Amino acid sequence: MASSLTFKKKKVAVIGECMIELSGQPFGQQAQYFGGDTLNTALYLSRLVPGMNPAYVTALGNDNYSRYMRQSWLQEGIDTQFVLTLDGKLPGLYTIENTPCGEKSFHYWRNDSAARCLCRHELFGSVVDDLKAFDLVYLTGITLAILPDPDKYLLLRALETLQEEGVKIAVDSNYRPALWPSSSLACEWIGKLYQLADIALVTADDEDRLLGMHDSPPPIIAKRMHSMGVKQVVVKLGQEGAMWSQYGLNGMARGNKVDRVMDTTAGGDAFNAAFLAAWSMGMEMHECCHWGNKLAARVIQHKGAIIPRDYTGYLTELMNV
Repeated sequence: MASSLTFKKKKVAVIGECMIELSGQPFGQQAQYFGGDTLNTALYLSRLVPGMNPAYVTALGNDNYSRYMRQSWLQEGIDTQFVLTLDGKLPGLYTIENTPCGEKSFHYWRNDSAARCLCRHELFGSVVDDLKAFDLVYLTGITLAILPDPDKYLLLRALETLQEEGVKIAVDSNYRPALWPSSSLACEWIGKLYQLADIALVTADDEDRLLGMHDSPPPIIAKRMHSMGVKQVVVKLGQEGAMWSQYGLNGMARGNKVDRVMDTTAGGDAFNAAFLAAWSMGMEMHECCHWGNKLAARVIQHKGAIIPRDYTGYLTELMNV
């Protein structure tokens, strides 16, 4: 029974960017929403662990789009106290265009977004001070990639400060070549991020693209992460599942059978959310990966990044505890 499960709720914060989403044909009917890798993870994490209220750390404007985002996040149980406001700035924007053959084409307008100025905000230092009371901070390579280089250093210094205070750092590289001038620079910066990470939740394909490799064995990827100081490593392998590695031990969590994949958008973000939800309950790595696989399998059977709440299921219900 759910009442038999007792654990101290962890305080988790997620740092990143959420953008306005327009989906549909150009100059035709388009649906409006919002999206972003870190926001997806924060939202699923909130649904999975009722009462956790993960904090989202970002910057928005004072426009109606920004206000709608904040209100929606609050309704999902996300703590918005660290969503900073920048006058004169707007959220980034991206469009999703479906091609005749069924593929998706993405276009982004984010070079002057409010989130790019997060670390320069006058209140960012006080946010970092408040985050010292948290158990874990999660972010991705996209969080780092969108920042100007001087601000990348500010973010890394903030993470270093938090780690010195005992806050765990969890990272997903989420490598997107279009956000980096070159793969070598991406390697350098994401490497700095890994050096501060306690937990790495990476996708094998992303790591191969980052290094210009092909079909690298997951243990080799994990060994590289450990060499940079990451204690717990998860290598996500799509339908095959995920390999985990820590303290000289490793194992495989097999993927869940999916009869029909509708949309792989946010599959990795959902995995990370369920992994961190299980981690927050004190589960072992193989169990965390099991629940990551389970939620990711649910998400990719629906269209869009965020599936209906009824289909998410609380982690305690999925576990039948």
